[in-house]
Amino acid sequence: MPTYTHILYATDLGRYTRPVFRNAVALAQYSNARITMLHVVEPLGNTGRAVIGAYLPDVDVHRIEQEALKEILATMHKRLSKFCEDELNAAPADIEADIVDALEVASGLPSEEIIKTAEARDADLIVMGTCTHALLGRSSVGSTARKVIQHSHIPVLLVPNVAPHR
Repeated sequence: MPTYTHILYATDLGRYTRPVFRNAVALAQYSNARITMLHVVEPLGNTGRAVIGAYLPDVDVHRIEQEALKEILATMHKRLSKFCEDELNAAPADIEADIVDALEVASGLPSEEIIKTAEARDADLIVMGTCTHALLGRSSVGSTARKVIQHSHIPVLLVPNVAPHR
């Protein structure tokens, strides 16, 4: 089995992301690797800007967007930190507390930011979930995962993140 030194775990902090994170932690522990956790916030987009401009014509839409984005990024960083803390506290005692060495929150197109961060961090594996939605009760590979697989030269491990079977 290949070993890794740095794993990028990309998450949208969706409902069933814990099993995906646990796979990243298990691989990191096996390989004595470190993990960077990444959450990407998508930008508002032209439609959102147009709606704000239509309802609030006397405001600077760009300024509002930048202020809101700053607050959203800070909030998501706190959520990412809490998620990590909760998971590592619930992990077996042999998991090192510092296995996650960085928490990052970025703004942009998720697939592009995932690849860019993985390259910047010299990750040798990207771990992410397949999709946060189920189509007709079945998991599918989402558009972000599909784009990362298509464009990344770094290996990608997709872990199903759907409701557990009962």
